[in-house]
Amino acid sequence: MTRALAGLAGIAAAVAGAAAYPAHGGAIAAFPDGPPPARTGGFGEQSCRACHFDNPSNEEGGELAITGVPAAYAAGGRYRATIVLRRNELHAGGFQLAARFADGPSAGRQAGALRAVDERAQVAAGGNDAATAIQYAAHTRPGIVPSADGRIEWVIEWTAPATVGGAVVFHAAALAANGDDSALGDLVYTTRTTAHAAKP
Repeated sequence: MTRALAGLAGIAAAVAGAAAYPAHGGAIAAFPDGPPPARTGGFGEQSCRACHFDNPSNEEGGELAITGVPAAYAAGGRYRATIVLRRNELHAGGFQLAARFADGPSAGRQAGALRAVDERAQVAAGGNDAATAIQYAAHTRPGIVPSADGRIEWVIEWTAPATVGGAVVFHAAALAANGDDSALGDLVYTTRTTAHAAKP
């Protein structure tokens, strides 16, 4: 195959891939109401790059952060965590977050409980087994709209485990969408933060 034909084949593949994602009037292609479960990038999960794949993760010029997670949590304590995505020319955004035990016999298991506090976010369980189901916080359709120029954020309440069981890691992935109604040209950011058990 000549270089020209190879280039045309690549363009055709990209167009076909983009066509597989329905348009949503400037919203995040395919998932304006929230992504499928297990897209946080933690514990072997994929991130938003499973669908928005044509750029590397954590490209310069943007940042994803989780604030409000305590350095040390108290059993049963309630905390407000804010997921903040920053990037210039941010047209829409989405996220997914999970809170799981970081290590030990419960590593990867749900740690505490997540709750949405407004219409910008939601929480749903992933998995069919109630004993091992993981809660995933994610954006809603109203939540894809930037909070300000170059910034979008979501707030989640986390209730710590009733019994202190070790460190809890929060994994989050977020998408900075370019607003072209396709899965191409968007940028994916990932981050993590850890809350350690408070000393007695």
